[in-house]
Amino acid sequence: MSEPAVTALYKLVEKKLKSHAQWLDNYQGERADFSLLDLTSFDFKRLNLRGAKFTGATLCKSVLVAADLREADLFTVDLRNADLTGADLSKCDLRGASLRGAVFNYANLEDADLRDGTLLVADKFKGLAIRSHRHDTDGLPLADLAGVNLTGARLSGATIVQTDLTGASLAGANLSNADLHKSNLADVDLTGADLSNANFTGATFCGAVFNGANVRGCNFENAELASADLDDVDLSEAKLDGAKMVRELSELEVDIRKILRDHAAWIASFGDQGSRADLSGMDFSRVDFRGFNLRGARAQATNFTGANLAAVELTMADLSNAVLTNVNLTSAEMSGVNLQSADLNGANLRNANLGPTELRDKGGDLTHRSWPTNLNGATFRDANLDGTNLRKANLTDADLRGTRLDNAKLREADMTNALVDEA
Repeated sequence: MSEPAVTALYKLVEKKLKSHAQWLDNYQGERADFSLLDLTSFDFKRLNLRGAKFTGATLCKSVLVAADLREADLFTVDLRNADLTGADLSKCDLRGASLRGAVFNYANLEDADLRDGTLLVADKFKGLAIRSHRHDTDGLPLADLAGVNLTGARLSGATIVQTDLTGASLAGANLSNADLHKSNLADVDLTGADLSNANFTGATFCGAVFNGANVRGCNFENAELASADLDDVDLSEAKLDGAKMVRELSELEVDIRKILRDHAAWIASFGDQGSRADLSGMDFSRVDFRGFNLRGARAQATNFTGANLAAVELTMADLSNAVLTNVNLTSAEMSGVNLQSADLNGANLRNANLGPTELRDKGGDLTHRSWPTNLNGATFRDANLDGTNLRKANLTDADLRGTRLDNAKLREADMTNALVDEA
């Protein structure tokens, strides 16, 4: 586009924005109509575009961070590689939109219509296609929906393959007949969602909540469901071949209830009665530990893969060299825990406390000394540390690549030689 043409376009957009502002204020101006315009790389950051019309417009690489797009018409819009971080797209018409590479982190798509979105890879698919977590076959970045508010969104028939939806809200959403195979739905709220006949083959649901969800005809083959909250969910008509479900305590080779009863007595008596739990080297994969107290327990090189440890007390526990992949540790109390060289890949530690523990004497009085959490050499690849307290933690030589650290508290943490993603 020639320089005069670009200048003319900018003036046109500016004029439309001013008129739209008046329309929003007192209906004296006109609703902005950007239909079919090429707005590549335009900066609409924090602008009020509520109700604006963008039908068929090109918004590739545009900046729409924190923009107000409520009830906007984005029918068949090209949003490839656009940044919509924190944007409000509630009740938006996104049918037929191309979302390749778009960033929707913490955007609000409540009651948005995302049906029949254009494909990102092959034309044989139908519905919204947000294919691949990070990059597709030609190396281009694809949509990231982690933390997005999709409450009540219409996603029936959508294809959302291998996509990161960590922490997203899909409460009341319609995902019937949608394809989400191999997607990461860790910590996702699916309360009251219609998931009938959806395909979740190979998907991960670490810490996901299914309260009141309709899963009739759902395909959960080879999915990771052990640490999900499936209480009161009827799975009788779902396909569960190869799905990783919760293991019953009766299936274990040890009497874990007795071990933990003795451990509870040991805690209450400051070591004078009972015995400290030693779970070292045991296999507790996919076990539900909710409600148990593992404070000070020894679990060196223990396998907790896919286990549910949400809100469990783990203060001062020794989990060195433990395998905690895809474990649900949301809101767990882990102050002073030893996780040296532990494998926490894919673990969900949202709002867990891994800060220092304040030491007390046998009388329960504070000694004015603290014990920091030891995460030396631990691996957190693709883990969720959103809101996690890591104050004063020893993260030397830890691998945090691909880790979600939004709102993590890292004050005074030692991250010497830690591996983190480049900005």
